[in-house]
Amino acid sequence: MTKNKKYLPPASKLNKGFTLIELLVMIIILGVLGALSSVRIKNISSNVKITSTLNRIRADINMVKELALSSHNNMSISFNHLQESYTVLKNGTIMQDYPDSENGVINLSSGSFSNVDITSVNFNNSNIISFDKWGNVLNSGTIVLNQNHTLQISGMNGIIEISNQ
Repeated sequence: MTKNKKYLPPASKLNKGFTLIELLVMIIILGVLGALSSVRIKNISSNVKITSTLNRIRADINMVKELALSSHNNMSISFNHLQESYTVLKNGTIMQDYPDSENGVINLSSGSFSNVDITSVNFNNSNIISFDKWGNVLNSGTIVLNQNHTLQISGMNGIIEISNQ
C-alpha cells in the first residue's frame, strides 16, 4: 500500500503576507478612524476647558466671599468680558496680592483657560459682584461662558449653580 503525498506548492507560492491592496485599505480605514477620533478629542478638550474655567470662577467667588468675612472688608469682583478677565477688589481698590493673579487680575485668555469666552456678565445690570464685610452677596446675577454655560449666583446666600443650556 502506498500513501498519497499531499501536494504542496513551492515556497514562493505560499501566502506569506498582505497584498498591496490590503495594506492600502487598512491605511485608509486607520486614517478615517484617526480623523474621527481627533474631532471627538477636540470637543472633549473644549468641554474640559470650559468646566475648568467655571470651577476657577466659582472658587474665586467663594474665596472672595470668605476674604470679605474674615477681613471684615467689602470685597468685589469686576468682570471684563471684552478682555476675558476679572479683577478682585478690596474696599474699591485692586487687591494686588490676590493668589494666582497678576496684580489682582485673573486673565482667562491664555494658558489652560484659552478659547473660553466670557459671553456676558449681569449682576443687576452691572459687571461687578459685591460682598459686604459679613460675606453676604449684595447683587445676584449670571456669568455666561461660550454662549451656553451659565454660572448663576443667588443673592444674599451666594449659592452658585452651574448649568449648560
